[in-house]
Amino acid sequence: MSWKDRLRYKFDNVMARGVVAQVLLLAVVTAALVVVGAAATFVLARPQDDAGSDDNVLQVMWLTLMHALDPGMIGGDGVTEWVYLLLMLAVTIGGIFVVSALIGVLNQGFGERLEDLRRGRSRVVEHGHTVILGWSTKIFPLLSELAEANRNVRGACVVVLADRDKVEMDSEIAAFLAATAEGTSLRVVTRRGEAQAVDDLALVALDRCKAVVVLAPERHPDGTATTPSEADAVVLKTLLALRKVTAGHAVHLVTEIVDERTAPVARMVVGDAAALVLTGPLVSRLLVQTGRQSGLSDVYGELLDFAGSEIYVTPEPRLAGVRFRDAVHRYGSSTLLGVVTADGTLMLPPDLDRPFAAGDQVVAISEDDDTVVLDGTPDVDEAAIAVVGPPRAPEAERTLVLGASPRLDLILRELDGFMAPGSAIVVVGEGRPDVALAGLAPQLAHATLDLRPGDVTDRSVLDGLDVGGFDHVIVLSETDGRSQDMADARTIVALLHLRDITRDAPVPVISEILDARNRDLASTGERDDFIVSNRLVSLVMSQIAENPHLAAVLDELMSKQGHELYVRPVTDYVTPGEVTFGTVCEAALRRGEIAIGYRSVGRNGQEDGLAAIVNPAKGTRLTFTADDKVVVLAEA
Repeated sequence: MSWKDRLRYKFDNVMARGVVAQVLLLAVVTAALVVVGAAATFVLARPQDDAGSDDNVLQVMWLTLMHALDPGMIGGDGVTEWVYLLLMLAVTIGGIFVVSALIGVLNQGFGERLEDLRRGRSRVVEHGHTVILGWSTKIFPLLSELAEANRNVRGACVVVLADRDKVEMDSEIAAFLAATAEGTSLRVVTRRGEAQAVDDLALVALDRCKAVVVLAPERHPDGTATTPSEADAVVLKTLLALRKVTAGHAVHLVTEIVDERTAPVARMVVGDAAALVLTGPLVSRLLVQTGRQSGLSDVYGELLDFAGSEIYVTPEPRLAGVRFRDAVHRYGSSTLLGVVTADGTLMLPPDLDRPFAAGDQVVAISEDDDTVVLDGTPDVDEAAIAVVGPPRAPEAERTLVLGASPRLDLILRELDGFMAPGSAIVVVGEGRPDVALAGLAPQLAHATLDLRPGDVTDRSVLDGLDVGGFDHVIVLSETDGRSQDMADARTIVALLHLRDITRDAPVPVISEILDARNRDLASTGERDDFIVSNRLVSLVMSQIAENPHLAAVLDELMSKQGHELYVRPVTDYVTPGEVTFGTVCEAALRRGEIAIGYRSVGRNGQEDGLAAIVNPAKGTRLTFTADDKVVVLAEA
C-alpha cells in the first residue's frame, strides 16, 4: 500500500466515528493552518502595533486565527505590505474551507440528533408509569380508560413503544385524547422500536414502571391481517424479551393472547403472576351471554368502565365474625360480591352463611376504593319480597348467528353450553361455513347445527330465514380480508335489515362492533345491544393494569363455571311498586344470589334506552313495573 492509501484509510475511519471526531479533525486542521500561517507571518512580514513595536508570537497567532475564522478581518488590517496581505489572504481562504466544513458537520450532527428525537430513540425518564408494548386499534380505548382512571393522579404517564413513526403516533394519540378524554392530565410518551428487541425495551424504563401491557398485533408491516397464531408468535417473542430485560425485578404484566392454545406456552414464559387476557374466549363468551340476555352488555360496560362504579378488593377487619349475607346490608353505597381469604382463595360469592375470618378481604363494587365503607343498615320491606318459587325448567330455543367470524367455532361451543337439550342453531355467513365447521356439529351436546353459506347484507338471504321465529339473533363481524371500518359497515347494514324485518315482532339482537364510533352510528334512534369487542378487551386490560388483584375476579366473573351475571324479571324478587333496593338485595340473597343493579323498560313495554344501573344505594326507593329487570350474580 502507498502512503496515500494508508492516509485515506485513516481519514475514512475518523470520518466514520461521527460528528465529534469530525469536529476534532477540523480543529486539528485549523490549528495547523494557524500555526503555519503565524510562523510564516512572524518570519516574513511581522505586523506592528500602533506604537510601532513588532507583535510577539502570541499576537501574530491571534491575528492569524481571526483571519482564518473571519474573512472580514482582511479588510480592516490597515496594513499595506503585500507579503502580509498575501499571507493573510491564504490563511483566510483556508479558513473559509475549514469554517464551511465545520458548519456542514455541525448541521449534519444537529440534523441526525433531531432525527433521533423525532424517531423517539431517547431513554424515558419516568417513574410509576404504564408501558404499552405494540400497536393496534385497541390502543385508543385503552388510553381513554387509563386517562379516566388517572384523571385525579398528578403526573400520570403512559409510555407507548411501537414500530411506527413517532410523529404519526403522537398526532393520532393527541387527536384521540382531545376528542374523547377532555380535562385529563395524562401524558402519553411515544418511542419507536420493536417490543421484541432488548435494546428497544431499555428505552421505556421497565424497572420503574407500574404495569406493562402487551398488545397483540392485528396487521403485518405490509398491512395484511395477522392470523391468531402469527399475532401470538409476536406476543411470545415480546414476553421472552421482557423476561430477559426484567430479570431480577418484578413487573406487573398484562398480556393479550388471541388463541387460547397459546396460553400454556405464554404461562411457561411469564409464570403465574402475569395476567393473560384471552381475547378470543373473552369476546366469544360475552357475546353469547349478552346475546341471550338483553341489557347485559350495558352491565359489563358499567363494571369495566372507569367512569362509573368498578370492582375493588379491600380489607375490612370490622367484619370478622359477621355472616356474608348480613355483611351485604352493612354496605349502603357499595355492593358486596365476594371474599378473598387470607391465603388468597377467591370466593365469588362464598356460602352466604359463612362468617368473615381474620385476614379476609372484601370484593365489592363501588365508585372508588375509598367509598368501600360500612355505611349501611338493613332496610327491608318484608311484605314486598316475592315468594321463592321452583326454578324454571330450561326450554329449548332457536338462535340465529349471522356472520362467518374467525371466532365462530368458539362462539358456537359457548352457545351450546348455555342451551337446553333440543335447541337449534342456524349459522349464515360468507364462504362455506358448512365446510369449515362440518366437524363441529357432532361435538355439540345440546343443540343441532344448521350451517348455510350466504351474504348477511343481502336482504333476500335474510328474508328467507324467518328471523321472527328465532329467540335470539347474534350478528358477528366478518373481518377476513376487510378493514375494521368495512367489517362494521357490513354489520350495520345487516342490522338495519333486521330492524326492518322484525319491526312488528321484535327479536333480541346482539351485534359485534369493532370501533366504538361505529356503535354510535348503528344505535341512532334504536335500542340494540352491542359488544364493542376491541373496547371490551381494552377495558379488561386497563382494569387489570390499574388493579392487579382484579385479574382473578374478572376471570371468575366471566367464566362458564360458578356464578355469572344474569338479567332476570323483577317479579322473581319483589312485587311491582315502590321498594328500596335493599329489599331487592334481601330477596336475591334468599334465592342464593347477589343483586348488583336493575334495568328499567319504557311504558309501552319496549326498552327505552335506559342503561343498566349498577350499584345503586340500598336506601334508594325505586318504583318497579312488571317488565323491569334485576341484575344478579347467580348460578345458572
